[in-house]
Amino acid sequence: MRERTKKDAERGRLAAAMAASALGTSLDAVLDGGRGMKVIFTRQVALYVAAAGFGMSYGRVAAAFGCDPSTVAHACRVIEAKREEPAFDRWLDTLEAAAVNSPVLS
Repeated sequence: MRERTKKDAERGRLAAAMAASALGTSLDAVLDGGRGMKVIFTRQVALYVAAAGFGMSYGRVAAAFGCDPSTVAHACRVIEAKREEPAFDRWLDTLEAAAVNSPVLS
């Protein structure tokens, strides 16, 4: 169990770093619960990538990010709704592919 928790934390940090880099947001702000629309959206993308890209349950994502599973569920609903926009959908597909192919999965 400890090894999975450690891997989940690594996956969460990587998802946050990927989202922060892709959206030009501070990684520290994303991980430390920073405020502001851009930081909140970046965190939602990170939570989504951790869940969808790494296949983590909402509970595991919540533990990795130090939040409630309902926060993860809300973030995933927000991002799924935004995927209706073709350009955003393609962009997120690329981010998810990077997560799926990342070395932390090994």
